[in-house]
Parts: sequence; structure tokens; C-alpha cells
Amino acid sequence: MQSSDLDALKRLPLLADLKPSTLDWVTREAQLQRFPAGTLLFERGERPDFLPVLLEGSVELVGRSPEQREAVTALLTPVDAFILAATLTDTPYLMAARVVSRARILLLHAATLRRQLSMDPALSMAMLASLAAHYRGLVRQVKNLKLRSAIERLDCYLATLATLAAQSPRLDAPTRLPFDKRRLASQLGMTPETLSRAIATLRAHGVEVDGGAFTINDVQRLGQLCRPDHLMDQPEKDLRVEVD
Repeated sequence: MQSSDLDALKRLPLLADLKPSTLDWVTREAQLQRFPAGTLLFERGERPDFLPVLLEGSVELVGRSPEQREAVTALLTPVDAFILAATLTDTPYLMAARVVSRARILLLHAATLRRQLSMDPALSMAMLASLAAHYRGLVRQVKNLKLRSAIERLDCYLATLATLAAQSPRLDAPTRLPFDKRRLASQLGMTPETLSRAIATLRAHGVEVDGGAFTINDVQRLGQLCRPDHLMDQPEKDLRVEVD
């Protein structure tokens, strides 16, 4: 790995506070690979040999029914580790992972990671914090699906995305969707047809959608449909297990 790759790893909360010696041990047998868009990284039911860490590009986690119906459960962007629970417990993946845009992924050897956990309390605490963050993210997703209509889910998603992009309370900056509308519909728990109807409704409330770009022109009218809730919409960063 290059020094820039190590710097990227240190931005991952899971590894940010580790001693250099621990980080060296964890990455000793790692493999750095590039994958083109569309690559299936692993399928549900397979067992993990590595913990993937996304350094560049994007990856979607996909749930699939026995009838081969698919739903996107998450879209990952750098820097992020994914399917940690399966890696730590050496149990089958519950989801598949597929590359959306050309990706560079560091594969940390799962057995090495598990051995180091038994010897390093700091690494164990970091793993607990990462698992807690993933769990809390899933709770937010379930609340969003069960407590909001399709229009409210789309409205709050766009408002939150625009806020994060602008890093300010303003919601009128043009912002691009991180992925196509088909994936957006799947992640928000609706069909493409329902998404199209929701977009048409939002146009009457000051939201313009052109391809993958959207602009919020009237914040007050937008607030009539959706009131973003930080306990449901804002992702948590740098979650840590605090020890007195």
C-alpha cells in the first residue's frame, strides 16, 4: 500500500485511533484491488475471507429474495468498511455487494483481524463502535420506511442530501443524486413508478428534478411535506465507545 492508502484508512473511524503497530498488523496480509462497475464482490450465503474497505468509487449492498427480487439496502462511499458483523463472527453474508462505480478496495484478512481482536482492547472498542453505528443506521432506516409515506421519504432524503452537500442550512443549491433513480427508488423502499409520481408531486412544492440533479427553490413549501428529524435523517460520524 501507498502512504495515501494508509492516510485514507485512518479516516475510517474503525481504524482511526489504532496504534501504528496495530494498524501494521491488521494490514499485513491485506490485498489492494481495483474493480470495474458491475462487479459482484460477493453473494449472499458466502462466508467472508476478508473485511472490505472501500477507498475509491461506490458499492451497493443488495438484498435478494428466493424469487430473485432485489432491494438496495445501502449505497457505500469512501472511506467505509462493510459487512463487519459477518466478518467478525465468520457467518454467511446476508446481502450481496456490487460495485456501482469503479472502485478501489482494500481487503483485510478476516482471520488476522479476529486474532488481533483478542489481543488489542483498542481494536475491540473500535469494532464495537462500528457495529453500534451500523445498527443505529438500520434503526433509522426502519423508522423512515415505517413512519413516512413515499413522498415524505423522498422529500426528507433530498432535503438531507442538499443540506449535507451545502454544509449549511440553505437548501437551494443544485445538488446531484449519488446514484441513478432506479437505485434511489430501491433504497427508499418504493417502485420506480412510485418514485416518478413522488417527483411529480414535489415539483408542485418547489423542487426541480432534472435527470440526476435536483434544486430546492422554496424551503418553506418543502417544509410543508417533510420536517427532517436529526434522530432519523442525520448520519452519525465518529461514534465511539466511551470508557470512564
